[in-house]
Amino acid sequence: MIFNSINGQDLNGKWILKEIDSGNDKKGYPGFQLLEINGSIAEFYTDFSLEKQAPNLKVLEDEILTSKNGKFAQYKVVNNNYLKLFIDGKANGKDAVFECDFYRLEPTITTLKKEDIEKLTFVLTENGRESEFEFNKELWDKETLKLFKRKEGEKKIIEKIDSTFFVSMYFDGKRNVSIPIKEVSTELLKLYAIPSGPMEMIAYRKE
Repeated sequence: MIFNSINGQDLNGKWILKEIDSGNDKKGYPGFQLLEINGSIAEFYTDFSLEKQAPNLKVLEDEILTSKNGKFAQYKVVNNNYLKLFIDGKANGKDAVFECDFYRLEPTITTLKKEDIEKLTFVLTENGRESEFEFNKELWDKETLKLFKRKEGEKKIIEKIDSTFFVSMYFDGKRNVSIPIKEVSTELLKLYAIPSGPMEMIAYRKE
């Protein structure tokens, strides 16, 4: 039985990690991780560039194996857009099973091009605090950069994987986190709340 025929679910495509539960009631995010499934073959990436990180994985009826038939993970299909992987590891020096929540990476709903989005500014209000989304702009002033002896501080960049736009947060010239955009228009920016938080957040166009 191949992976994509299980329960009639078509699971071909890209799945992005939202968070990991290590079994101690604490959820965390180790950084960008993406699982791409094509039939009974899967590839696992840990970098936004999707440069190949390891040999192909083999997807069986209820587990994923390495190319040498070692165990990579057990899995459970929660629904057509939610896949849970169970990976053996260690937490605080003890054996643990890490529950990894992966969600299907969907195309961004938009009629805008990347260049159009970059010209817009949005404001997200969460718990009484406002966060501004202005793109391709250095967010640290010259005095702060000089104080910390950096050429670059923080910046938000629009990036893309296939038909999905992301807001990528850069710190000191390096990508820190990339959040998928569910929908974007000239009026709002709807983000999937990855790596943590509710399933989506909405920022509105700044007047």
